Amino acid sequence: MNTTPVGLYSISVRGLNVPDLLAWAASHTIPFVHLRGGPRGVDLAFQPASTVWRWRKAAAETVPITGVTADIDVADLLTGDARTRRRAARDVAEVAETAAMLGAGWVRLLARTPLTASDLHQGAGLPVLADSPIPVLIEPHHPGWVAPDTLRPFLDLVGACPQPGLLADTAQLAAALPPGSEGASWLGPVLDHARVLHLSDPGTGLDAAGHAVVAAAAADRIRAGQRLEIAVEWTGADRSPDECLTRYQEATAWWGRLATAYRQ
Repeated sequence: MNTTPVGLYSISVRGLNVPDLLAWAASHTIPFVHLRGGPRGVDLAFQPASTVWRWRKAAAETVPITGVTADIDVADLLTGDARTRRRAARDVAEVAETAAMLGAGWVRLLARTPLTASDLHQGAGLPVLADSPIPVLIEPHHPGWVAPDTLRPFLDLVGACPQPGLLADTAQLAAALPPGSEGASWLGPVLDHARVLHLSDPGTGLDAAGHAVVAAAAADRIRAGQRLEIAVEWTGADRSPDECLTRYQEATAWWGRLATAYRQ
């Protein structure tokens, strides 16, 4: 378990352009990168094709970009006026197409705005995602998504999507756990749908309550044969390359210790 490759989410480090980020990661034996692809990142969908191909070449020479995060909210695909939904659908398509050009294996959407069960049922499997060239993962980014009246419709929506899956984030899921909890009824079903796990340190460390509960449950699934891609997400105040590397190394060591400790 402790040999599971652990990559890095590019939100964790600032001041490096994409080729320099990839070269830096390779120099420190970081095996792959998740690229922050939305407007607050590299704004991937608005990059010229020549730039995207240059980045792909850099990835081929250093470390791969295995996934891209978009900042599009699932709520924009399901609610609001027709213009908002069309714009969100177009944005999903553009990011997914460009991510595929980079060689990425998935693109992530945010589930940041909790919706009602009725909203989710009306989504009918988010048909806008059917033509995506790569899987579109959804990240539950608010405790409201695992509320009893929302969880099942949300997971049904995810399961009905083409190439469905979730990106699970230890900080987001830990925040939804009851205080002092060793787990929750919703954690298993959420991780059953997960394809990616971010070990997400917002500056308080991964030893904060809940992170180990989420990560240990994910480790159980890896042992059982579920494929999960693991990456570190550092979002503390200092995101210089040196600090990021320190946090990455601490997180990978933490993951290795946890995975070994929970081995049956």
